[in-house]
Amino acid sequence: MKINKHRHKSKLIVIEDSSLLVLEKNDKKRYVFIGGFLKKRESPEEGLIREIYEETGVILNKNHFKYYTTNTIINGDKNALSRHYFILTKKEQKFINKEPEKFKSLKWVKWTKVIKFTNSFDKNIIERLFNTLIDHETHI
Repeated sequence: MKINKHRHKSKLIVIEDSSLLVLEKNDKKRYVFIGGFLKKRESPEEGLIREIYEETGVILNKNHFKYYTTNTIINGDKNALSRHYFILTKKEQKFINKEPEKFKSLKWVKWTKVIKFTNSFDKNIIERLFNTLIDHETHI
């Protein structure tokens, strides 16, 4: 199948216990992860580092976070969107909302609440991540 247009997004999942650091959208109650669309010739890691700085003022390098998974969908118009997810568990950084025109707040929210107010792709990733963590803890 020939793809007309393929766009990429990188997203950062910041975890602390059973909570996630999310941006709350201004227009309606909806949570999104830090991150966004990649620019031309940007790797997923480079785009994520840029987006983290633009949205939160935090300077990270690719040694701070770990790759988790990629999810690609192709719509009926043969356009593809790949979402690259990365995880950060060390929280020495002070994240702030640097884009108040786009986001109402940047806050910690219990993962079970985040999945009620996020898109279906992020919801599936969050559920898979926490089910893996829960399974891992019960087998230790």
